[in-house]
Amino acid sequence: MTLLEIARAAGGNVIGDAGRIVRGVCSTDDACEDMLCIVWDKALLSSLSPKIPILSGAGTVSGRDGIEVPAPKASLVKILPLFDRRTVDPPGIHPAAHIHERAIVGRNCRVGPSCVVSEGAILGDGVFLQANVFIGKNVRIGNDTRIEASVSIQDLVEIGNRVIIHSGTSVGCCGFGFIPDGGEWRKIPQIGTVIIEDDVEIGPNCNVDRATFGATRIGRGTKMGACVHVAHNCDIGPDSMIVGFAAFGGSVKTGSRLLVAGMSGIADHVTIGERVTIAGRSGVTKNIPDGETVSGFPAQKHSNEKRFQASLRMIRESASRLKKLEDMTGK
Repeated sequence: MTLLEIARAAGGNVIGDAGRIVRGVCSTDDACEDMLCIVWDKALLSSLSPKIPILSGAGTVSGRDGIEVPAPKASLVKILPLFDRRTVDPPGIHPAAHIHERAIVGRNCRVGPSCVVSEGAILGDGVFLQANVFIGKNVRIGNDTRIEASVSIQDLVEIGNRVIIHSGTSVGCCGFGFIPDGGEWRKIPQIGTVIIEDDVEIGPNCNVDRATFGATRIGRGTKMGACVHVAHNCDIGPDSMIVGFAAFGGSVKTGSRLLVAGMSGIADHVTIGERVTIAGRSGVTKNIPDGETVSGFPAQKHSNEKRFQASLRMIRESASRLKKLEDMTGK
């Protein structure tokens, strides 16, 4: 594509040769003359050959060909699809798919090889099932939802519009509930469901457990990374961001715009307010009010945790000085 064509899509201005052709986009680490290099940091410009075309912020492109945009990251979202070489399977039912006679499949759907759509399931218009996807009984899936390979959607689950579920994820498996009974563990029946609201994206190899009763809910617009576990009866607020390997215990309730960094854990029955940030590898054991940022284990206010960590370093330094003094005095 020419720089002019890309600039129109990105909402930017061409500097230099508007007819220059590039074959893709790249980072500063692998920059070359036939790719458009995306530059976030102005300090990196001096390390790039002037022959390399760049996309960068306003006032940064001079003495070379390139595109100036108000916000490079926002523009990247617009131009990456222009160079996406992945193919999209056309609508249709693969001969190796199995669709129950009492299931309903909407218009322009794709049901790939080895997919199973069970009795009573309803797929909205434009639903995409990649391959080896299991859709249980009486599942409801909204329009333009994409479900990738080897995903399992168990009975009675409800999924909204424009949802993306990546490979290997399980939605609606039984929640982890047992009670002791005469020295044995007796399973608590999990008879609820899961509701995934509109515009949610769930990463690969995640688990969203069925509720004991009622529903486990993932709020509208929430995005989840890989290997996230949401236990039974959780209610995750809208527009939340949950990074990979985070885990929620049963019946956790959260407000909107929650941010959970990687490898964090949240104990059962905790309530978390609006706009809360949980730092990486935190262990949340009690309720968190609106707007709080927490870290550590057990998680506390981030400012308190930083003071605590500083105190630990001081204790280690004091212990080292004390040891030297003891060695000097022979005690």
